[in-house]
Amino acid sequence: MMKKIKVLLVIVLAMSFTACLEITEEVQLNNDGSGQMNITTDMGKMLELLKGFATEEDLKKEGIKGSMDTLIMLKDVMDTVENISAEERRLLQRGSLRMQMNFDSNMLKMYIKNPFSNLADANKLNTVINQNGVMERAMKGVNPNADAQSSGSNGGLDKIGSIYDILYSKNSYKRTLNKAKYDTLMADPKMTEAKSMMAMMEDAKYTLVLKLPRAAKKVSNPKATLSADKRQVTLAGTMTEMIDKPETLEINVEY
Repeated sequence: MMKKIKVLLVIVLAMSFTACLEITEEVQLNNDGSGQMNITTDMGKMLELLKGFATEEDLKKEGIKGSMDTLIMLKDVMDTVENISAEERRLLQRGSLRMQMNFDSNMLKMYIKNPFSNLADANKLNTVINQNGVMERAMKGVNPNADAQSSGSNGGLDKIGSIYDILYSKNSYKRTLNKAKYDTLMADPKMTEAKSMMAMMEDAKYTLVLKLPRAAKKVSNPKATLSADKRQVTLAGTMTEMIDKPETLEINVEY
C-alpha cells in the first residue's frame, strides 16, 4: 500500500506539467437534489513526456512502471487531514480518489468523485473543493510525509476553480466569474510563472459536462452544446481561456 501511495504522490507532484493535462469536470444532478461531482484528469501525455525526460530505470525506482489501479476512500484519510472542520469532513467523507496507470500504453488517469445528498450540500461541497484547499490537504493526508516543497508546486493553478462562484438551485446551475478572486489569483507571482510555462507548451483541455434531471430550457453560453434529449450540456475550453478569458467559460443553465 505504501508503494502505491508513493506513486500517487509522484503523480500529483508531476501535475505541475499542467499543459499536458485533459481535465473533465462532470456534474450529475438528480431529481431529488442529490448528485455527484466528478473530476477526471487524463495525464497520458504527461506520462509520455516523463518517459522522454527520465530513463526507464529512474521511473521504475519511483514506482512508475507496469500497470496499477488504486482506489482510496477519502474517509480513510480524513483523520490525517489538518485544519478541517466537522462539516467539511462530513461533506468529503463519501468521496474517493482513483488512479489508473498503464506504463506501456501511456495511460494515466486520476478520478476524483464527491457525492452529495442535496443541493444545499452541493453548494457547500463546491466551496470546500474549490476554495478552502481541503482537497489539497486531503492529498497530503494520503502521504503525510510529502516534501514541504510540493505545496504549491503547480504554480497556483490548483486554485483556478476558486475564480468562479457556482450556485445550484432546484431549476438551474450557474457559474459566474468572481472578478475580485480572479484579480487576486492573477496577482500571485506563481500564476505568472505558470502562464509563462503554459505559453511554451501545448494547451490543456478543459471540459465541463452537466447531466441534468430534466431537459435544458435555457443555456446562456453559445459555446455549449446539448445532447439530443437536451439533458446533457457540454462546455469545452482550455486552461488558457480560463486564465486569460475566464468569462468565456461562465454558464447559466435553466432546466
